[in-house]
Amino acid sequence: MDLLLLLTLLPGCLCAVTVTVPPKVEVEYNHEAIFMCKPKFTGSPKYSVEWSYIDQEGQRTLIATFNDGKTSVEPDTDFSSRAAIMSDNSLVINDIRVKDETEFTCRVNAGSEGFGDGSTQLKVYVSPSPPELSVSTQVLSITEPIAAEVGTCTSRNSYPAPTIEWYRNQVPLNAGVEKTADLYASSRTTTEASGLYTVSSTLYLKPTKADVDALFSCKAVFPLPGGTMSPMESMEFKLSLHYYTENVKLTVSPDQPLKEGDTVTLRCEGDGNPAPTYLFQKKKDGGGEDDLESGADGIYVFQNISREDSGTYICEALDFDSPDTIVLKKQIDISIHYLNPLSLILPEHNRYSVGSDALLSCIGDGSERPDLVWKKGDVVLSSNNRHYLRNLAYSDSGVYTCEATVPTVPGLRKEESLTIIVEGPPDLGSESESIDVPSEGEMVMLSCSATGHPEPEISWRPAELKPSQTVSGMSVKSEVAVKVTSKLVNDISCTAKNQLGSKEKKFKLSILSLVVPSTAPAQEQSGAGSTAIIAVVVCVLLLLLVVALFYFLQKKGKLACGRSEKQPLSQDPASAELAVELKSEKRNEQRGLLGSHGGGGPAAEC
Repeated sequence: MDLLLLLTLLPGCLCAVTVTVPPKVEVEYNHEAIFMCKPKFTGSPKYSVEWSYIDQEGQRTLIATFNDGKTSVEPDTDFSSRAAIMSDNSLVINDIRVKDETEFTCRVNAGSEGFGDGSTQLKVYVSPSPPELSVSTQVLSITEPIAAEVGTCTSRNSYPAPTIEWYRNQVPLNAGVEKTADLYASSRTTTEASGLYTVSSTLYLKPTKADVDALFSCKAVFPLPGGTMSPMESMEFKLSLHYYTENVKLTVSPDQPLKEGDTVTLRCEGDGNPAPTYLFQKKKDGGGEDDLESGADGIYVFQNISREDSGTYICEALDFDSPDTIVLKKQIDISIHYLNPLSLILPEHNRYSVGSDALLSCIGDGSERPDLVWKKGDVVLSSNNRHYLRNLAYSDSGVYTCEATVPTVPGLRKEESLTIIVEGPPDLGSESESIDVPSEGEMVMLSCSATGHPEPEISWRPAELKPSQTVSGMSVKSEVAVKVTSKLVNDISCTAKNQLGSKEKKFKLSILSLVVPSTAPAQEQSGAGSTAIIAVVVCVLLLLLVVALFYFLQKKGKLACGRSEKQPLSQDPASAELAVELKSEKRNEQRGLLGSHGGGGPAAEC
């Protein structure tokens, strides 16, 4: 019996009441922690629950209780304002802090069936702020025999304490804590008043030339709930290294055939750091060198380079830290292409008569034999050094250019030009021009275009005409507005004249209608014209009727044509009276006519 009583008094004893709690509870800083407690009984007794914790002095302290459906929180503890027991026996603590990390126990008292305990551990996690870098400002020499301080990486305000790792080009450096001549890291951990940790790590490295462009960084690796690890990376940085020059490179740009007038750059580069100073030289033809300007940037520029700049150039890097066994000189040859001025074989004069011939010729040479062409404006006339101009016309006047190019050297060209002037008397085209005009009084525009050199002058006849004139090249155009009259139809001409001759052009105007247009309104003119036409037609019809009547009377024997006057015309008194009147009138007319011709005898009457 005593043994059974002793076992029931021991925590976690093998009794009728068992209590299940999680082995640990992991919570992030400022979050809520929930501690589960599940009792198990052999029967169904009434029970009470007590939650307690181990305080900073190592004593078990009651937090809260649950008994007969009622909960209570103990005053004056670290959790008095933040703790509560839920209906499922779990303990809830809000606003978790770092100092809350301790052991918590759930005790279940089941009366006559005994009691049971279950304990769990609270783990608190705080993520650090981003790592801070403090990089060494000193220049590191690759010739130093031991590792030098590179920089310090600091991670602040985390819990638990993180670890710091160093990287080069995102590859771990695996720096140990043991001091060596090549690589190691020295770490230090500080506990802040808040209970959080600040960890710093200083990297020591013996750099090599391969580190000149390397990117270094650090990472703070810290734990998270659930057993995972999270890294937080710093900014990357480069080392300031000092190393002597071992190699020199000399280049020229542009990287193409060079020609006179180009801007050419010599660039000298050494692989030392800091960069050495440079000395440029040009070899003399008879031996030795001429010193050119030198500078720390290693650049020498030829502005508007010429053929005299062709030759061998030397660049020397002046690095006194380099061993004497290393040669710090490089040389390069520069060849400048050029063209000499073109020689034009000029004719005796540049003035030619219309219809004559001319020969244009030029000669060119240079660093390479050029291609020669003759052009007028943008038009290529011939692809050699000669061009024949045959049967010259006025349009052949102008500027002719001989152009020399070298296909293997883009942009290399020369040109020379001359001017050809074609002279002659004016040319007016056709000597005459016929123009149809609808009616007299119409206005018509007449024009004369003359080509010639010297520039011709155009005059008009009649002199009172007032022309307007335009000039285009060797052509002159003159225009006049003329009111057409019958007097001017064959009396208009223009004359083009210069020092070498003149030419006339006549205009023939054909008036299609001789009716002079009236000044009356169009409607009235149309009505008057129609009335005149009708009157003429009526008169013609009446005349035809009279002639037909005479012809009819003659056929019927009513008229005596070629007969004696004494022959009676008719027995009808009316007809006789008409015949007498007609004969009397006719006789008088015939007498007049015969008298005018000197005739005196009787004539036939009709």
